[in-house]
Amino acid sequence: MPDQMIPAPSVRARPLRHVLPAGTELWRVHNARWSGVEFKDSPADLHWGGGRFCDIRDQLSIEPVPYLYAALSPLAAVCETLARDLWMPPNGRRRITQRKVRDTLLSKVEAAVDLPLVDLTDQAALAAVHQDHWLVTSPKPDYPRTRRWGSWIRGQAPWSVGFQWPSRQDFGPDTAKVCVLYAPRDGSDLLKPSSVEPLKLDTLAGRDYVNDLLDPMLIRVEHPRRRT
Repeated sequence: MPDQMIPAPSVRARPLRHVLPAGTELWRVHNARWSGVEFKDSPADLHWGGGRFCDIRDQLSIEPVPYLYAALSPLAAVCETLARDLWMPPNGRRRITQRKVRDTLLSKVEAAVDLPLVDLTDQAALAAVHQDHWLVTSPKPDYPRTRRWGSWIRGQAPWSVGFQWPSRQDFGPDTAKVCVLYAPRDGSDLLKPSSVEPLKLDTLAGRDYVNDLLDPMLIRVEHPRRRT
């Protein structure tokens, strides 16, 4: 908890600020049709599909705001996109299907400017937005409600360009952070491409890279099926 309704319009919060400095390296796993710095320009459905803090159309939103997700480590980026909600078999060895990595890239990008984010990384930061760990650790069936909370929090922090919180998939003593960014209405760039070429995850090199990252978690990308 609290898995509850967003506060009344008269309620005000004081979100805590965390700034990612310009030049900070971020990683994204994304479809090869888009560049690593390209924002998604269609809102998520209020009830189905979408991620934890996707932009939605509700009574708090005036017009669509393009958004994207990124991580502060390649492991967190891979875990959050490819290894999320995998079924755990009795032997503990999980598999990522070939379909998940088909036409998929791992891109490193950089913050083009300082990025002021709403901090959601600990209990104090969550309490500042009238929430607790449910907001950032709840499973996929709760996302319609976390999206509503995200919409409310954005209204409480007009200075922010997104949120930062601990990765639910890559947790431990050195848990990596993940973030969502919302495109500024003035059209300014928040990210810029890195000099490092994106890695194609549906290649042998890409599969080996992912398998090396996820080996401690007993997760592997399945081998391509041979055509007969």
